[in-house]
Amino acid sequence: METMEAEVGLSPRAVLGATAAYLGVQLWHTVRGRSSWPFCSYNMFSYSLPERWEQARVALYDETGRSTGPLDPWSLLPVEFFRVVSIIDLVFLSNADERLRDEFCDRALRFLNTRPWRDFDEVRAAMRPTDGLRFAALDVYLVEVDLDTCDPTDRSSVLSAALVHRHDPHEVVGQSEPRWRFARQGGEDDGR
Repeated sequence: METMEAEVGLSPRAVLGATAAYLGVQLWHTVRGRSSWPFCSYNMFSYSLPERWEQARVALYDETGRSTGPLDPWSLLPVEFFRVVSIIDLVFLSNADERLRDEFCDRALRFLNTRPWRDFDEVRAAMRPTDGLRFAALDVYLVEVDLDTCDPTDRSSVLSAALVHRHDPHEVVGQSEPRWRFARQGGEDDGR
């Protein structure tokens, strides 16, 4: 019986060399932040943030007008959190079609109220209203965050917040808005 080495002509040294070359090229792609198949930069986990950037936040309102949020939008849909961010960008930030935005909000609220889901892997659990009520309205905000002055554990800690879309078909929100904590330069917030 012949060995694999004789059949294929690969020595352990050649296999080790090919593996080391592959890993070296992959490391180069990761460090340089470049992707070219079959190598990728893994920039989902290795990227640098600027000092300031913008993110989406949402606020949900129950039937009494009480707000939940501001929150990251990750729990709006039963898909991976990073896909939710892309969907929010496509529907609300890159698009001005009010009908599409309202339809998205109607469906998201219906899902949250009738078919909530649990946490699984990279899918965040559905947001749930308190006291057995239903969500009736949804706000989408674009916020500016600063690496040095905003608290990364507090989703209400922002430099600024601009309402992008309000979906309030039952007019429960009124003049309400989430309790933002607007950070000032120097690391303090004004507590609004």
